Amino acid sequence: MKRIWPGWILCALTIALLVYMVTVQGAAISASIGGHYLSDAVPLGYGTEAAAALHQAFVSEAAKAQAAGLRSASEAYVAMHAGSDLLFPPMLAASLAFAGFAALNSRRNQAGSPLSARIGLGLVLALAFAYLGCDYVENAVADALFGPPSLSRAFNAQLVPVLRGLTAAKFLTGALALMLIVALWVGRWRAGRKPHGEAV
Repeated sequence: MKRIWPGWILCALTIALLVYMVTVQGAAISASIGGHYLSDAVPLGYGTEAAAALHQAFVSEAAKAQAAGLRSASEAYVAMHAGSDLLFPPMLAASLAFAGFAALNSRRNQAGSPLSARIGLGLVLALAFAYLGCDYVENAVADALFGPPSLSRAFNAQLVPVLRGLTAAKFLTGALALMLIVALWVGRWRAGRKPHGEAV
């Protein structure tokens, strides 16, 4: 376990960054647009009406911010995607992959990992990379829908189902990867409780 401590540090940093994004950056943007949740934070994504209301909230806030000479919520949203939310997806994907590998490499009471565990790890890796792709593309679509250039144009309802699908896929792949990781660690714990040499 001593050799994998950098991985646990990565997991801790990933959690800390997520907390910062949700409680500081995301909360500040939501507060400035009347308490609307950002599309990134809604597991099933926004429908057309809700997305249009969010777009209008960004438009109204941008006009007030421009009059006051302040950065708009839309600009802050795009900046978050170009900053912390640019770092978070690969950090989470790497943390998921590490947690899966750690579960298998921590098995001390057996010569090798069972086939089911190796398959589970493969699925974790596939889901982690799928999550990474979904999150990055989701951010790009959200910027196109709610970024500063979009506020001077009519609301693009055609992008809503695309964004909704990407958001749902992001949460689904992340949740499935976490569930598999929990299953791998439960398997590791059970293997550690069995006598040496006993099949799992």
